[in-house]
Amino acid sequence: MIIVRIPKRVARRWVARHEKDGLDEPKLIMFIRAQYEFGNYERTEEGLLLFVMRFQRRGGKPMKAELWVRERKVNELVELILVRGHVEPI
Repeated sequence: MIIVRIPKRVARRWVARHEKDGLDEPKLIMFIRAQYEFGNYERTEEGLLLFVMRFQRRGGKPMKAELWVRERKVNELVELILVRGHVEPI
């Protein structure tokens, strides 16, 4: 079982700032869960998982979001916690 969590601190600061770009919590959770299941991520030196999400801004401009996620495994449960993110135009 995979659980994706976005802490309130990250949700209030980073996600809320980029909701106008088309990013919201449900989209991020679905993206992280699906990419984790497919194995489409990189491991960083800090022990975090790096996911790269490409999306189109509401105005039509292509954007790229880099998401750093901490992975915690407890028996059959995998908890993915969004630590930080960065959005930039492509």
